[in-house]
Amino acid sequence: MNLDYPLHLDADGRWVHTWVRQSSIKTADMCMEKWRTDIFNVVSEPLKDASELGTACHAAVEDLLNARIENQGEMSLPDMLTAFEHYWFDVVDDITVWNKFTAASGYEAGLSKLKNWYEEIYPQLNPVEVEHTFNVPLIEDEFRVVRLTGTVDLIEKDRCWDWKFPSRDYTKQAWEYHRWDVQSIAYAFATGIPDFSYAVMHPKGASRMDLVRDEEHFAWLRQKVLALCKLIESNHRGPYPLNDNGWWCSDKWCENFTRCKGATIGGT
Repeated sequence: MNLDYPLHLDADGRWVHTWVRQSSIKTADMCMEKWRTDIFNVVSEPLKDASELGTACHAAVEDLLNARIENQGEMSLPDMLTAFEHYWFDVVDDITVWNKFTAASGYEAGLSKLKNWYEEIYPQLNPVEVEHTFNVPLIEDEFRVVRLTGTVDLIEKDRCWDWKFPSRDYTKQAWEYHRWDVQSIAYAFATGIPDFSYAVMHPKGASRMDLVRDEEHFAWLRQKVLALCKLIESNHRGPYPLNDNGWWCSDKWCENFTRCKGATIGGT
């Protein structure tokens, strides 16, 4: 199976979908046209401060957990913060979009978030595998083959975890996540582990949000993805419906903005 193309016809004439990740499904919920241009790489996304800060924090956490799993000795909090410093300042010069931070303020924010993770989340963990990558069949019928791919931050014996390093506390909207969160459904389906937790490192500390997923959620995920598959099979050139009803529709966050809403209202 050729994973270089998000959609192609296989030798048996069936559509093969390799674009399906929890992030791409969530993008479709936000704006269909952004989803289409993202999966086909119509526009390139520059490195942004907040996303790269999250990546650097993830990398430091990964180092600490791997050291524990591989019996290399416990990394201390200073050890983890030193690792973060390396990851952050290694990428700073490549960041082209600074929406929230400077190099210095991003560094300080990362130190604070990781300290919260170490003190409030780490003692709860019994790590088995870090950065677990999956590629599993989601839908297969006479017309298409659809695979779900992704990476889980941490797997325990009976729980999956995902780290978030945002500017606000997501857990205050926990009811929304219980009702329609795609990431927890996708990860529970892929791993066979129904219990999923978010660890959210926000400016005021760290919070935990627990979700449980079952076969009913998996059936809905298939139905949701199947509709997207049928749409893209019938028309992959677009344009698709545009949605400007949210923070994502701006020149700060969407590379499509200048040719969509930005070309008419608020354009350059």
